[in-house]
Amino acid sequence: MQSQGKLFVVGIGPGSDELLTIKAAKIIEEADIVIGHRRYVEMVKHLAKGEIIESEMGKELERVKKAVELAKSKKVALVSGGDPCIYGIAALVVEYLMKNDIKIDFEIVPGLSALNAANSLLKCPISGDHAVISLSDHLTNWDIIERRLRILLRCDIPIVVYNPSAGENNLKKALEIAASERGDFKVAMVKNAYRKGELVKITNLSELDVQEIDMSTLLIFGSSESIGDERSLTTPRGYSVKYEVGAKTLEAKKIAEESASILRKMIPGDTLKDEILRRAVMATGDLSYRDLIVFKGDLNSALKAIRDGCSIIVDVEMVKAGLRRESIVAVSFAKGNMTTTRAAEGIKRLADRIEGSLVGIGNAPSAAFALCEIAEKYEPAFIVATPVGFVGAAESKEAIRKLKIPSITNVGSKGGSGVCAAIINCLIEHAGSD
Repeated sequence: MQSQGKLFVVGIGPGSDELLTIKAAKIIEEADIVIGHRRYVEMVKHLAKGEIIESEMGKELERVKKAVELAKSKKVALVSGGDPCIYGIAALVVEYLMKNDIKIDFEIVPGLSALNAANSLLKCPISGDHAVISLSDHLTNWDIIERRLRILLRCDIPIVVYNPSAGENNLKKALEIAASERGDFKVAMVKNAYRKGELVKITNLSELDVQEIDMSTLLIFGSSESIGDERSLTTPRGYSVKYEVGAKTLEAKKIAEESASILRKMIPGDTLKDEILRRAVMATGDLSYRDLIVFKGDLNSALKAIRDGCSIIVDVEMVKAGLRRESIVAVSFAKGNMTTTRAAEGIKRLADRIEGSLVGIGNAPSAAFALCEIAEKYEPAFIVATPVGFVGAAESKEAIRKLKIPSITNVGSKGGSGVCAAIINCLIEHAGSD
């Protein structure tokens, strides 16, 4: 067809024709010129009818300049793996055009990202809030990557890791950081998604074989809520709170009974405290919680408050998602220019609703400190506080324990939304059964 003089930045997805969008395939077929890194050009050259120009790694700017120049008079498809906007070449194209005030007809054609491809093969480790980070220090200093990675790990959400083998020892350093922040947890590895040599594997961080990881590999760090086996990893969105989702098969019941039996051997006893300890260990997979949980005051005060229909107020959405009863989320009440965290600001704005409530702090130490201030005037019936982190978490829980209010907390930097929700659910169940 006659040239229209236009540049298309085309995402070609993971490399399978079946996952190439209809629009992307049409543009590649009709382009006068298809240009890109040789790896990506190789994946679509059988579709191209025009001239093909292959480029090398590290020649991104030269590739963009050439594509832009050619697009002044020809229809050019600049191809990029996955989606061109996610660790692709589209941002460089836009920057180059803007900084040089170049006016050409230009369009970005989205593609299926590596994240989407891996997520489908793994059976949904990414189902809600998540983070994406690249370990490549080619364009970003390692100090910045490390700081971002630590912050994300402390958020307890699934993390997608691009370019895991980029840079000398970057992967080794990243895995050491992950272990120091989260301990041992589930890691998914997908290599050559939807291409020849596809490999899908799920293991614990401590058992990950770094020799299997290359630049064709994507890693996904699970959160404390992620569940799975050797081939699948899923992070529930919380539908089980609203609907009955749990499996009812004999095998599922058998697994549940075996898990309960193992936990009973670890933590024997039939008291409510024993059951709370078991729930905390089950939620975290960490037996140390048996010795980290601190009970203060009468647990019956929590049960009575729940039976009497008290409000349940929690700091973040992740705690709410895990609860088997409706709750109020503090972060939803944060407004304006905040001088502290959203969770703390929300707790302060809920001050008059705190009195007589059951309060759960699963994430933010700042929210626990805010609660301590409020509790002097508006006294909750019970507190469950398990905020996580290395800055203020241990101190905030100690501050909660100094209150005259009955509470369940844990010692140290460990904690999180999952264990907070597990403890509150245990109290809710016991309040309903007694």
